[in-house]
Amino acid sequence: GEVVGGIVVMRYGENADKVITAVKEKMKEVEKGLPEGVTFKTSYDRSDLIEKAIASVKGTLIEIMITVSLVVLLFLFHWRSALIILIQLPISVSIGFILLEAFGISSNIMSLTGIALAIGVVVDDGIVMVENAYRTVSEKQEEMDNNQ
Repeated sequence: GEVVGGIVVMRYGENADKVITAVKEKMKEVEKGLPEGVTFKTSYDRSDLIEKAIASVKGTLIEIMITVSLVVLLFLFHWRSALIILIQLPISVSIGFILLEAFGISSNIMSLTGIALAIGVVVDDGIVMVENAYRTVSEKQEEMDNNQ
């Protein structure tokens, strides 16, 4: 049998997930008109890689939220402090995605990796800020108790 090869080249800056979805839809459409026995064989498809990267970022976010909550609860014994960090994480990540969209940057592997790394910085800063606020409030409370 005869074989014909083809390749899809994505334009710079395009969203890979959208391009892959559009190509797959077009392939289904074209396949309907092909003679019997003629099929498409995909040799490389990045959609699995993209889905795994997105799932990895989601998983990392959930794992970090649970770990940070437990650490803050164990060391500060203060559930409100843990709640502050839990609220801070998804808001920070959401703002990151909003800014990516606003500047026309696609959510590719590099940007998702950057967001995963930034989550660590946000957590570290959140813990430092909460611990400092907790210490300051405790000192002021102690000072007020001593003045009475």
